[in-house]
Amino acid sequence: MAQRFPITLTQLGYFAECAKTLNMTVASQELHVAQSAVSTAISHLERSLGTTLFIRQHSKGLILTPAGEGLLRDTQLLFGFLGDMIENIRADQQELRGSITVACFNTLSPFLLPKLLSRLHVQHPELNVEILEGDYEENLAALRGGRAELSIGYDLTSPEGIARESVGRARPYVLLSTHHPLAEQDELSLIELAAEPFVLLDLPDSRDYFLGILASAGIVTHPRYRASGYETVRSMVSAGLGFSLLNQRPHTRETYSGNEAVAVEIADDVQELGVVVSSLAQIDRSARAEAVVATVREILSEPHPG
Repeated sequence: MAQRFPITLTQLGYFAECAKTLNMTVASQELHVAQSAVSTAISHLERSLGTTLFIRQHSKGLILTPAGEGLLRDTQLLFGFLGDMIENIRADQQELRGSITVACFNTLSPFLLPKLLSRLHVQHPELNVEILEGDYEENLAALRGGRAELSIGYDLTSPEGIARESVGRARPYVLLSTHHPLAEQDELSLIELAAEPFVLLDLPDSRDYFLGILASAGIVTHPRYRASGYETVRSMVSAGLGFSLLNQRPHTRETYSGNEAVAVEIADDVQELGVVVSSLAQIDRSARAEAVVATVREILSEPHPG
């Protein structure tokens, strides 16, 4: 007798999309089905499993319950297994197929994602890559919650249950206004800036990294200004409000404010920031994930044009 199950793959697919967007209306739009169909599928799924998967907030979207988080992880495992099974059956297949969701650290995204998506589109045109952007904690939560299969970011901590693979390194530099007296130097020692105001890129874990670099150079400072936006920091520096430390290097000096800022090398021995690709340790990476990792490594191995 054929095995029968009380839930369907369609219901799980609708559930996974709702878990990703945390909004039933947005999920229905992404799935190109009526919202009533999504709502009915989730209700049937909850009744079949005997548990609540989402907390519904009127006009505020959805919140995954612990049971929902567990089902999402298992659903991602199941979909990954099915995807790999289909790929293996298509023995004559030349290209990777299917979808993968990748989380990326938001200050790294503008430098990496355009190249990554462009190359993957050429190399694997039937591979659909969906992107989540966030800070370190947000991307870690996306991995653990099953909303992303991979996370690309900096090597800031060693979280339990997360497998990390180094794919590149980023050396820090000093960012100065082009009107700063030291802006024309090829390199400088950080101690030369000890008396100057510091503009901090204030993101979780990143802030400790940057302040640690200054402390290692003998500079204990309280940042004059803080901002969580990469371009906000660049605009502040270009306006002459202080200096900053950053890792990623844009191809232009101009900032959003219309002023210019310049990258100056650090003469001191400073800690480089590793770039890593992370995934859940207990889950084998799919062929899709391996293709993404290989392309990220390829991009980061290329010399910066500047």
